[in-house]
Amino acid sequence: MITLITNVGQLVTPEGRGAAFGSGMSELRIDEGVNILLRDGCIESIGLSKRPMEVDETIDAKGNVVLPGLIDPHRHFGAPPVSAGEAAPHTSLLAQNGSRGGSARDERLLLRGLCRAVASGTTSLEVKCGADGGDAGGVELLNLVMRTARSVPVHVSLTLFEGRPHVQRKARDDRISAVITEIIPAVRRLRLARFCDVVCGEDGYTTQEAEAILRAARGAGLRPKVHGLGRQPDEAALLGAELGAASVDHMASCGRRAIAVLRKSGTVCVLLPGTTFLLDQAYPKARDMIDAGLAVALGTDYGLAGYGVESMWVCIAMASARMGMSLEEGIVASTLNAAAALDLADETGSVERGKRGDLVILDVEDYRDIEGSIGHDPVRMTLVGGRVVYGT
Repeated sequence: MITLITNVGQLVTPEGRGAAFGSGMSELRIDEGVNILLRDGCIESIGLSKRPMEVDETIDAKGNVVLPGLIDPHRHFGAPPVSAGEAAPHTSLLAQNGSRGGSARDERLLLRGLCRAVASGTTSLEVKCGADGGDAGGVELLNLVMRTARSVPVHVSLTLFEGRPHVQRKARDDRISAVITEIIPAVRRLRLARFCDVVCGEDGYTTQEAEAILRAARGAGLRPKVHGLGRQPDEAALLGAELGAASVDHMASCGRRAIAVLRKSGTVCVLLPGTTFLLDQAYPKARDMIDAGLAVALGTDYGLAGYGVESMWVCIAMASARMGMSLEEGIVASTLNAAAALDLADETGSVERGKRGDLVILDVEDYRDIEGSIGHDPVRMTLVGGRVVYGT
């Protein structure tokens, strides 16, 4: 399959196959008036080359902006967890239906959420699945998401998520033992997940408990991630860096020691402005992290049950308006750096030869026109693997 995208007004993309650090976050390559040739789902060439003799499909960008497809490195199957002292917005899908394996309603909600993501220009995303400290339902939920995702043209990275533990000591110890000896081996045997994410901090596991779970997960071939809930996220950041985590998420700020080890490790800091907005908390100190040389990504924290800020475009606008990030930094944080948080930076996240043809064609002629727009997803067309999956 050969597809030619013509009349691209602006091609806006980060450059590179890994996370962009420090001042590099604000650097985008902007090419005007180019064509993009896609062959067998991958980018073959970018430039003003003549039209190939044989093309299966031609897409006219109509002088509009083309970006890499957006990447959401932080979504949940059900309701996302909340910070210490906050009431949960609603119970998870698992609790609502009383079924460990999920229901037909769960599947419908999940399918709708994934389809809306594609329509808003998101071409890759993470889905975290777990029982939030309840029964061992994470395996069944991962299986449900994997089955459902096959029917939606979006790249889904699955994460085994271990949320809040039981409060009672005996139940807590039993849960940790079950995760290490039963759940992680089952997930590995069935190849259901790429990552394991553990809540570390207030209302979550202690650093020592989280480390035990994550070391077991890493030994089983799952890449660690750390969910740093609470007002002092540095312990989570230090643990993530020590274990070579792909990302540390929910970061609000970063102390000097955590900055040093994160910068050395290359672990990505995932910031979630939508959750900050909903909980009426102070926004993450993105400017300090970027100026210190950290790789920063943006995610929604959206619960596919239907709670949260769903749009990556809204997160980009919030980061620009409330977190001291430039629009250019927001774009990098939602594409290349978000890809790095999912170990996908060699495959997607920028428009370069050899990478997947995951692209979004906007309905604006200048990328700067998307800044400050909240409530409008400026998407005309979404392509995943070189194929049009939304728009005409």
